[in-house]
Amino acid sequence: MQRYFIITGTITYAIKCRDALRHSGYSAELKRAVNVGGNVGCGYGVVTVCDINEIKKILSHYAIRYLQIKKEGD
Repeated sequence: MQRYFIITGTITYAIKCRDALRHSGYSAELKRAVNVGGNVGCGYGVVTVCDINEIKKILSHYAIRYLQIKKEGD
């Protein structure tokens, strides 16, 4: 599966995102956002290995807002 970097607007949403993914059975870790361009708030996100549709479904279920989902390395 592909690794994705989920960029959130705040550290709080990054932590909630990590916890929601872990609760759903996926590994997830916080990561500082570097050179992502635009307004990314505090510059944090979450890295996970999961299907992108599953990520969106989990974040929607937990009402977690995110700014962008990028393939890791893009």
